[in-house]
Amino acid sequence: MKVLVSAGTYYFIKKGIKLSNTAYLLQSGGCNASCKFCTQSMLSNADKTYLSRVKWYPMELEEIKDLLNSFARVCLQTVIKEKFEDEVIEIMSKIDSKRKSVTITPVDKQYLIKLKEIGIDYLGVGLDTVKSMWREVRKPYSYERYMDFIKDAVDVFGRRHVYVHLIVGLGESEEEMVNTMKELYALGAEVALFAFTPVKGTPYEKKERPSLEYYRRIQALRYKLSTGKDGKEAFLTSGCPSCDRPYYNESPLDKELYNIPLRDYKWFSASSR
Repeated sequence: MKVLVSAGTYYFIKKGIKLSNTAYLLQSGGCNASCKFCTQSMLSNADKTYLSRVKWYPMELEEIKDLLNSFARVCLQTVIKEKFEDEVIEIMSKIDSKRKSVTITPVDKQYLIKLKEIGIDYLGVGLDTVKSMWREVRKPYSYERYMDFIKDAVDVFGRRHVYVHLIVGLGESEEEMVNTMKELYALGAEVALFAFTPVKGTPYEKKERPSLEYYRRIQALRYKLSTGKDGKEAFLTSGCPSCDRPYYNESPLDKELYNIPLRDYKWFSASSR
């Protein structure tokens, strides 16, 4: 069975260079949803071996599954396609890692229980945007169905074991983003933040990125909601344990990074004093 592996994961498999402690996998074939920001979307004519600005490489799962144990966590990004749920079970059942995450769209509660039974300990949910932007962004299903799904996920995996992905800069107001995060934390979920990244071939390819100042304010509040604290750690990548998605939102050549990978934190702290 072929899966797509992120550039960072691919470099480790081929060259032994580890950029992240998490191995990232992606289902192949593109997605039947129509999200305007996404390279995998039906509305996108971008190369389907890209997700955001990151290149993903097709590899045989049987050939790489043992190498994935070198990572602290294995994370599978799913797409909506025929029988994708069965494929997720098949992929993740073959991976022996003790720490496994799946990022998925709404499925029924019994399926979530199956995921937990095969060793998934953290779940990611791509809510992505606020309620007022739902139709504009062209998210699948309804906002209400996502929120019900998040409640089910917290019930199955436990509080703070469900990371809801939010993309800052799709057109929401700051107040809406803040209120959405507060609602998610009240449900027992966590939040993983992304900065909107325009990618060629998507309907939003000419849309501007959010300002770094705006993103930093949202990061600071997310960290406060999560930990009750303030601090520069707020600007690290947010996500499941050991997740850092290096350069998912930006180029390593950029002077300012939206999400600071953990391995760059010492440099970031020293340079921002």
